[in-house]
Amino acid sequence: MIEDGRRRILRRLLVGVLLCVAIAPALPLVISTLGQATNRPVWTKAFGDSLLSSLWLGVGVSLLSLMVGLPLGLLATLYRFPGRSTLVLFQAIPLLLPSFLPCIGWSNLSASNWLAWFPAPSGFPGCVFVLGLQAVPLPFFATWAACRNLTASQIDATRLHGGEEAVLRLSGRACAPVAILAALLGGILSLSDPGAPLILGYRSVAVEIRTSFSALFDYELAGRQCLLLAGLVLLLTTPLLIFGLRSLAATVLARQTRPAVPYAHRVLRWIAMTGLLVVLVVGIACPTWGLCLPAAENPMLARAWQKVASTAMTTVIFTGGAGLIAVLLAIAVALATASDTHARLTTLAVLLALLAMPPALAAIGVTRVATHAPPQLDRLTRSEFTVALVLGLRFVPIAAVAMMRAVGSLSPSWTDAARIHGVSTGWLLVRVILPILTPTIIVSLLLVMVLAAADITTTHLLQPPGQQSLPVAIFTVMANSPEGLVASLCLLYLACVVGLLTAASQLVHWRSREAA
Repeated sequence: MIEDGRRRILRRLLVGVLLCVAIAPALPLVISTLGQATNRPVWTKAFGDSLLSSLWLGVGVSLLSLMVGLPLGLLATLYRFPGRSTLVLFQAIPLLLPSFLPCIGWSNLSASNWLAWFPAPSGFPGCVFVLGLQAVPLPFFATWAACRNLTASQIDATRLHGGEEAVLRLSGRACAPVAILAALLGGILSLSDPGAPLILGYRSVAVEIRTSFSALFDYELAGRQCLLLAGLVLLLTTPLLIFGLRSLAATVLARQTRPAVPYAHRVLRWIAMTGLLVVLVVGIACPTWGLCLPAAENPMLARAWQKVASTAMTTVIFTGGAGLIAVLLAIAVALATASDTHARLTTLAVLLALLAMPPALAAIGVTRVATHAPPQLDRLTRSEFTVALVLGLRFVPIAAVAMMRAVGSLSPSWTDAARIHGVSTGWLLVRVILPILTPTIIVSLLLVMVLAAADITTTHLLQPPGQQSLPVAIFTVMANSPEGLVASLCLLYLACVVGLLTAASQLVHWRSREAA
């Protein structure tokens, strides 16, 4: 008992250290800003209006994503239809793209001669439309996970007693809390996204912060504005974690061994397939068509490919390093909290709060350190490693949730069997646990790479001179370059994202077949 208590204490200390490391990039901004006078007023009427506008934007994004994601998630989980796995997989694509990419596609589509009558998304409705569609995967996959946790006997008994209407009503009631939390998280994340508001002409707080450091070059003002936004985000996130953490953890981290088999209902199966197709057409196909039009009228694929080739190595270093750092920390967190329920809940709460923070918070904090650091530390504060480190720490929550779910599916008896037979913990980890976790590790690595590439704010603030990732290159040239070049770059980037997502899904299917 004493030995188990010591191990629990050591594991909790390890988790605390890892969480402190994840939070560390934001601390310099907090410490340097508090207690210092400012030359510019932070709380102005313009900033207050933009903050209020951002709140309304978050509300609209949450409502739209919930109204679309919850019913689609239920239908996709409960019913079997042609192309189900592919359609469900591709629902994740909007979440993996930077928000400026669909905005460019919609703008080109509305400006074309064929669709001159089409109303271009702009202002508040346009931002809610674009960001809401990007947030739909959050409640969709939250509903998918929650519904998969319902046992086959529960679904079958409900279907026998009340038919499909009872199945949908009771399943929706069981999945609604988690879907609502996911939709609210999507709305909170939209507060820190400057891409869509900047292109569609909506004044949000993220645009104000970006203007402060990119146009006014006032990093002190941008830092204080970012701290105000972070305080608002923390104020909004805390009640969600207090009241919904346990249900969210039960959904995300639990693994149901016998989920219900999807039912081939003669009507609802086609409704489910049609709904998923409509979301893909509106969220992906239409913006992609808008990108294809200028690329076809003024083809610049050769020039775009040169740009991709020149930024490929930098993009891989930034995103690959971020993925490696995030996965290594996630493995340590998942293994340290595997047998400690309280530590898992606390860790999940801190990780979700960290994910909701604006990305500029850590980036501006690191630039503060780099400004006052000696030249000998440039490799640590002004290099590719700096960008990869900050991006990796930002997306540790994504990899950690995936790893905690995978580790939770391992049998606790393996550790006891290893102790009985005298097998060391390190040998068990290397020879048994890590090989089983390999597919999850690879999928988490690819997922973090794609999400890190889409984080324009962090990369733009921290990238060394003369080194750009592909998304930042697109974002910086889209206002002054030919439409054909910008569209071609966006199409190539979209093709890379689809390719990585397809590779990750094929790996999961291959591993499932091997296990069977």
